Order: sequence, then structure tokens, then C-alpha cells
Amino acid sequence: MNHKSACCLMLGIGFAAAVGCGGPYDSSVSGSVLLDGNAIETGTVSFIPMSGGPAAYARIGAGGEYTIRTGREDGLPSGEYAVTVVAHEPSTVLQTADGGPPPAGKLLTPEWYRSAESSGLKYTVTPGRNKITIELSTEAPPGWKPKPPTRRRR
Repeated sequence: MNHKSACCLMLGIGFAAAVGCGGPYDSSVSGSVLLDGNAIETGTVSFIPMSGGPAAYARIGAGGEYTIRTGREDGLPSGEYAVTVVAHEPSTVLQTADGGPPPAGKLLTPEWYRSAESSGLKYTVTPGRNKITIELSTEAPPGWKPKPPTRRRR
């Protein structure tokens, strides 16, 4: 094999490795988030593996669209997941009086979607591409009771 052929072969292998299957995970999840049939265009979606391991997250964008990532990598391992969704209205202030970050705006998603234990959202992620529309409702699930507010110690 001459030098030119060896270089082409190495470039081809490098390109194939770079393109590969796109990352360390065997699955990807994307979709949209709807509340009573209307897209939510802000907030976060969390996929929490029921068998343990790191959670995967996505920001919700225009049209309610999201794409899940684990850490800095696109995708997540296949398996069973509990899902949470949290969205707030934009804050009405740019920062707190002492210069800190702005407080969160009014909660847009019902409180029960904040916790994997109360959300009722469970999905099976299969190897390959998964398209999941997360449909939320303002109607409380049977038996759901809000937690009493926690009191801060001074």
C-alpha cells in the first residue's frame, strides 16, 4: 500500500469513527411537550432512569420541542424512565435587589409534574430514535394532594 492509499484509508476510518452512531448512548429521545393540548415553549424535561444512573435533561423550546441529553452528550441509555416537567413564566425582574439571579416566574406546569414520584409520566426508551410527545393536564391525578409549604428557619 502506498503512502497516498494509507492516508486515504486513515482519513476514511477517522471519518467513520467521527460520524459513527453519534455518541456513547444507544438511544435518543425528542418530541414535544403539551399542556391541555397546547405547546409549552419554556422549561425543562427530565428523564430519570428507574434502574438508577444519571438523569437526562432537555430544555423546552419553540413549539414545545425538546431533545434529551445526558450530561454533554446527546442521547441516553435505553430503558424505563420516570419523567418530570417544570416550566415557569419569565421573571418580571432582571435580578434581585442584592444583585442575585432573578426569582422564577409563576409556575406554568402543575406542581405534580415536578416530582418523578407524582408525575405519573413513565416511558420506555428503546434503542435507536424515540419520538415522545409528553401530554400534561391541568386536571390533578386521583389522590394527589399538595405538599404543605416548608417553613424556613431563621
